[in-house]
Amino acid sequence: MADLTPEEVARLRRLDPAGVHAALIAAGDLSISAPLPKRVGDLRPADNAIDAVMWARKCDYNQSLGWLHENLGDDRTHERNVGKGEMSRDLFGSEAVINKLVKQQMDALGCSEARLTLMFKQADETIQANAETDTVTESDLENAASDREDKPGKMKTKFGYLVGKRTENGEKREKFFNTKDIQNSVGLLRKKNSEGMNVLITPMDNHAFYVLIDDARPITGSDTELPVKSWIEAGYKPCLALQTSWNSHQIIFRVPKEPFRRQGVTSGTDDQMFDRRGLNQFFTDLNQKHGDPRISGLRHGIRLAGYRNMKPKHARDVEGKAWSVEFPFIEITHAESVFCEKTMRDALKFCASDVVGNIEARRDAIAQHMAERASRDPDQPPPRTVLPPRGGVPPVKTMVASGPAPSPPSRAITSAPVERPGCASDQPAPRATLPPRGGVLPARNMVSPARPTPLERQIASSDRSYARHQAENAQKTAEKPQCR
Repeated sequence: MADLTPEEVARLRRLDPAGVHAALIAAGDLSISAPLPKRVGDLRPADNAIDAVMWARKCDYNQSLGWLHENLGDDRTHERNVGKGEMSRDLFGSEAVINKLVKQQMDALGCSEARLTLMFKQADETIQANAETDTVTESDLENAASDREDKPGKMKTKFGYLVGKRTENGEKREKFFNTKDIQNSVGLLRKKNSEGMNVLITPMDNHAFYVLIDDARPITGSDTELPVKSWIEAGYKPCLALQTSWNSHQIIFRVPKEPFRRQGVTSGTDDQMFDRRGLNQFFTDLNQKHGDPRISGLRHGIRLAGYRNMKPKHARDVEGKAWSVEFPFIEITHAESVFCEKTMRDALKFCASDVVGNIEARRDAIAQHMAERASRDPDQPPPRTVLPPRGGVPPVKTMVASGPAPSPPSRAITSAPVERPGCASDQPAPRATLPPRGGVLPARNMVSPARPTPLERQIASSDRSYARHQAENAQKTAEKPQCR
C-alpha cells in the first residue's frame, strides 16, 4: 500500500504471529486446528505476519498489508522490545546451533515478545512459583557474581533476575525480548549458563494463553515413550514439547484468548476482561493429574532450548573428559505453530458461563438441535422418549426385598373347614399366603387368585356367622355357675 510508511510496514512484519493467527481464525480464514506452516514456497507463515496473511487469505502483498493494518493497526507490542543490537563478532558454531533452536521455539510459541529470566543454580524450588515477584532487576546485579552465596543480604530470598527489567530514574521498567533480541544475547546467556544459571523465557500472552505441563507424563500408554506422543494420539495439539533433563519433559499448549473474554467487557486489565481464574484452575488441575502437582501460576517460565539445565540434582559424573560433571541440554521434541482446540474446550469447562466461548457453545448446540428438528420428516413421529416408572425399576421375580434377614419359610392365614351337625364338610375358604419377610417380592405380572362366586361368598359368610354363634354359646356356658 502506497500510504503506509516503511516504519509501519516493518512494524506489521514483526507482529505477534500468534495474534495474527488468532485474527485469521476469528475472521474465518482458518480453522482453529489449522497450523501455520513453516514454509510454503517462498512464504514463511509461521514467523512472518505478512506471509501468514498471504498464505491464509490467498492474497497478494498489498492486500496482506491492508488487512494487517486494518485489523492489527493498534498493536504496539514492538514498542516494548529490548532492541538488542547484533553482536560485533562472528558467531561460534555452537552459538549458531543455539540460535536456530531459539527461533524454532519462538516460532512454535508464536509470541513476538517474552520475558527473559536467569535463575540461580541453587534456587529453592518452593520460591519459583512466585517467579514474577521474587526477582531483582539487572541493574541491581550488574557487578554481582552468579553464585547465590555472593549476593548482598537483600537478595538472599531471590531466585533470579529479569534481564529486561531495569531501574531508570528511580522507576522500574521492563522491556521484553523478541526472537532477534534473544539471539543477539546468545553470548551473555551462554556465559551466565556456564556459570550455573538457568535460562528461562515466559511468553507474554498478548493474543494467546499458554498452558504448560511441567514434568509431563503420558496421558495414556507406557511411561517409556515420549509424553508428547501420547498426548498427540489422544487428540491434543501441543505447540511445543521440550526434554528439559535426562527424564523430564515440558509440554505447552496454546489457546486463543478471545473465547475466555467476559461477555460485554472490552476494557480493563486481563483479570477483568478474561476469566484467568478459571483458566488457572484448569492449569492447576491438569498438572496435578499429569504433571508437577506443586506448580502454580498460569503465566510460567519455560526453559530455553539449546541451553543446559543447571539444577544440581541433574548433575552427572563424567570420566575420561576434561570436565568431571555434565548437565543436560534442553532439547525440542515437538514444535508446531498451532492452537489446541481440545485444550480450549477442556479449559472452558472450568470457566464462568458468561465467557464468549461458553456462550457460543450453547448457541451452537441450540442451532444444531433446531437444524435436526427442521431436517426431520414431518410425517414421521418425533423420537419417543421412554421414561422409567415413577417408583423406579419394577421388581422382577428374582428380586429380593431389602430388610432384615428372612424369617421362617412362610406365614399363612387359613380358614379351616367348619363341620356342621348333620352336614357334610364344606369346602374351605380361599387360602391367602403372605410372602416371608425379606423374601421374594411378587412380580408385577403374577396372576392373582380367581374371584369367588356369589355362592362361595354366601357359604363363607354363613360359616363365619355359625362360628361366631358357636363361640358366643361356649363363652356363656363357661360363665354360667355349675350346679353341685
